[in-house]
Amino acid sequence: MFDDCLYFNLSSLTRTITEAWKKEFAQLDLSPSHGYLLFAMVERPHEQQKDYGDYLDLEASTINRLIDTLISKGLVKKSGSGRGSSVLVTAEGKSHYRKIKKSMGNLKKLMNESLGGPRFDKLVQELTAARESLSS
Repeated sequence: MFDDCLYFNLSSLTRTITEAWKKEFAQLDLSPSHGYLLFAMVERPHEQQKDYGDYLDLEASTINRLIDTLISKGLVKKSGSGRGSSVLVTAEGKSHYRKIKKSMGNLKKLMNESLGGPRFDKLVQELTAARESLSS
């Protein structure tokens, strides 16, 4: 009935994928958003919080909330105060980074097995291009 409806199909796909990502990241006691932010912080250690928001396409308030949770879990720590403060990944956070990287690999393998490698790669490329086109 809704085979030609972008909203319906994308929403349904998002729900399915979100469940797989939540299940994988739950093993690390993190949500996917927390995991991706921590991953970005290790990969891009000298960025400002605003830059992480731009990179992950999240609002500043969401980034702040995610960082607060990562601090409470001992995965990152704040250095300094006010506008001059920075957030640093702790040794525990770096250990989690390696686990996150493994989880991302597990999820990619799952998607490759479910969709087929070339189909999965093409889908990601098409979604990336659509996201970039719609946000310009």
